[in-house]
Amino acid sequence: MKLSPISRIPKALLYKSFHFLNRKIHTLEVSGLGTTEIELVHPPIFIIGAPRSGSTLLYQVLTDYYDVGYISNLHAKFYGAPSTVERLFHPLKWRQSSDYTSYHGQTQGWLDPSECGEFWYRFFSRKPAYVPIEETNSEQIRHLRNSVIALLQAFGKPILFKNLYCSLRLQAIAKSLPESLFIVIHRNIIDNGHSLLAGRKKVYGDYKTWWSVEPPEVDKLKNLPAYEQVIEQIRSIYTLIERDKQIIGTERFLDLDYEEFCNNTHYVLNKISNFFDSHELMIKKRIDISKIPNEFLINQQINIDQSLYDKMLQYVQSTSLI
Repeated sequence: MKLSPISRIPKALLYKSFHFLNRKIHTLEVSGLGTTEIELVHPPIFIIGAPRSGSTLLYQVLTDYYDVGYISNLHAKFYGAPSTVERLFHPLKWRQSSDYTSYHGQTQGWLDPSECGEFWYRFFSRKPAYVPIEETNSEQIRHLRNSVIALLQAFGKPILFKNLYCSLRLQAIAKSLPESLFIVIHRNIIDNGHSLLAGRKKVYGDYKTWWSVEPPEVDKLKNLPAYEQVIEQIRSIYTLIERDKQIIGTERFLDLDYEEFCNNTHYVLNKISNFFDSHELMIKKRIDISKIPNEFLINQQINIDQSLYDKMLQYVQSTSLI
């Protein structure tokens, strides 16, 4: 079988080339506007919450139902300036309805919505993941705002972001983008913890290795048993969100329950539409609500060691936060 020219390029060289390209187009995107005083035509919308809380399914449904811009897997390849991809190709016009599948938060199709961590690492550090407002600088704030302005101008419509690490950077995001709106997805903490442990097992082959979003006290949490780690990881994330909600303004946040979303999807979509309307954000619908499933199956099967599950359940019950 004859290999294509690009397939013969060593992966390391290809990665370095893309990284170099993205660094260059990042500079062009964040400096091209010259000022951050431009008023946003639409408020950016963020989906936040704990990992394995149902955020990807919510993201897929919302990008199916609403006529919003979002970073697709294609845009994400050029994370240094996804606005350029949108201006040149407008790929989302070819978007098909989602099949509502994902693997640990990752969708598969080129035009499926992406969390695009690399986009956010342009403005915030990888480690530590938690970014307190006092550790951000004016350049980060300006660059983020300019990049979002560029995206808004390219899409010509509201933008929906989903990146759960943004849960740890809310004050910095609100400083850069004070117009932002936030949708917080919550899941039953036992089911959420169970899913995190199952994810650890799948990704690393064990339950002990930390996986996904690291709250500020992560080093302390890593000394706990695995079943306590995941519960406190979830609690810490929502504690930060609740604290920052009070600072940013509770009216800019909408809290949703994953279970209610799965059991009565259309009802929750109407709740989201009312939230948008309350902020005078008029978003067109891509499809009729009847084409969105009105319910999604919630997996009730235990996929981790039963003894570990029982310990997690007992821990939650003993700390009175079930």
